[in-house]
Amino acid sequence: MKTFRYFILLSALVAVLVSGCESLEVKNENDPDFATAFARPSDVKGTVGGLFNTWFQKTQDYDGPALMLWVGADAGTCSHGNAAMRDFSYEPRIAWDNTSAYGNAINTESFYKTMYAVLSQANEVLGKVVTSGMVITADDGTDETPMVKAMAYLMQGLSMGYVGLVFDKGFIVDETTVLTSDISLSTYSEILAAAVASLDKCIAVCSANTFTLPDTWIPGITYTQKEVGEMANSYAARFLAYGPRNKAENDAVDWARVLGYANNGLTFDLAPVMDDIYWYDLYHTYSCFQGWGQVDMRVVNMMDPEMPARWTDANTWNVLPARTTSHTEGVDDRIFTDYKYLSACGFKVDRGYYHFSCYRYGRHDTYLSTWTEPSPIFRKAENDLLKAEAMLHGSNIAGAAAIINAGTRVTRGGLAPIGANASEVEAAIFHERNVELMLSGVGVEFFTMRKADKLQPGTPLHLPIPGQQLEVNIMDYYTFGPDKGVAGQDYSNGGWF
Repeated sequence: MKTFRYFILLSALVAVLVSGCESLEVKNENDPDFATAFARPSDVKGTVGGLFNTWFQKTQDYDGPALMLWVGADAGTCSHGNAAMRDFSYEPRIAWDNTSAYGNAINTESFYKTMYAVLSQANEVLGKVVTSGMVITADDGTDETPMVKAMAYLMQGLSMGYVGLVFDKGFIVDETTVLTSDISLSTYSEILAAAVASLDKCIAVCSANTFTLPDTWIPGITYTQKEVGEMANSYAARFLAYGPRNKAENDAVDWARVLGYANNGLTFDLAPVMDDIYWYDLYHTYSCFQGWGQVDMRVVNMMDPEMPARWTDANTWNVLPARTTSHTEGVDDRIFTDYKYLSACGFKVDRGYYHFSCYRYGRHDTYLSTWTEPSPIFRKAENDLLKAEAMLHGSNIAGAAAIINAGTRVTRGGLAPIGANASEVEAAIFHERNVELMLSGVGVEFFTMRKADKLQPGTPLHLPIPGQQLEVNIMDYYTFGPDKGVAGQDYSNGGWF
């Protein structure tokens, strides 16, 4: 496999990858060198304290892949050309334009760079507190080294994990990596395994220590070692369960391991509180704001089978059934609580009636009014579904059904309990991930469709290393989409209709 030399430009917080025997020296005369900037323990603590915010802002960003993955999953719909939404939702699908000149190249390029920027900072922090033995002490004399170490391992895992979920390959780099040596490209499965290994280290530190995060690190609730450990467990379960690119890979997941993580996972909704200054969620804004994103009719039909699953022509608008406004047998109650009916659709007809919808997502409407609400990125309900899915694959069908029947399908959806039947459990998990988990963590709906072979034919199953990075690294251009890559491994040969 081709190898590359990995260099970090810390002052710009970007990772630069350079091929083989070439070298790159970058010096910024306006910034102090790393040894000076990180000489004090307070500097190291301050750096790790801001990493979750950096990661959050990019995963939930307008200029990231969140919106395009949402519409590519046929969970949301939008005919606007912004944020690659139209290009990623064409019917039939088209190949991803991976050139650096593409108008929406930023949506993968900035995400890729930021994940590696977070990773590089987490690695440098760990280099100080693990490799060099730096001790970080609070003003009252409390040893804060375990807290810093736990958060650095968490961010090491989250940054690598999202590279593995979104891209086909990348580089595994941790605090022990010699950055002047040649580093081979790794597959997404290898990257995800490395991410989970980092989360395991976070879990171990949390299990052996007691600490409380400063309230600015993740605003909203008080995060102790318990909550941080639960986060690490849930993300490990998410990475293992959502990493598969097809149903065959999904069936081969170590589901006993997923269950172990989920059993120790979130007992609360991970939802940082926004302040509209340092914390804001553009993914939730542009997917929900009037005139922007709407809910795909595929999901509407899942909640109310009387509604069409696809909007195919001009006549469909005139034959829509009456909307459901109160509890009705066989209809998911969330269609009139979480989802808002629209009497008109403002999308352009010449861009395809398949974009049209008569619903938008309304569960984030309070945030759109105040801009200072909790923004959920990992609901407890998702962790419960991970438990149920692991039990399903472990042949504990009754246990899986019990979790489903005690969960949001019945309590919020008002749907009838399911039986201890594998097909019913599988269908219920799929339903809940599309309906209850709508617009929570980036890519949840896309990863759900991907691992079930339900993405529309030709949809990229993952994204290539961004074109700008290919050029920097003198790598050959490549991309994914219809006939670009391997069918069923790089682009979908399945579908939902």
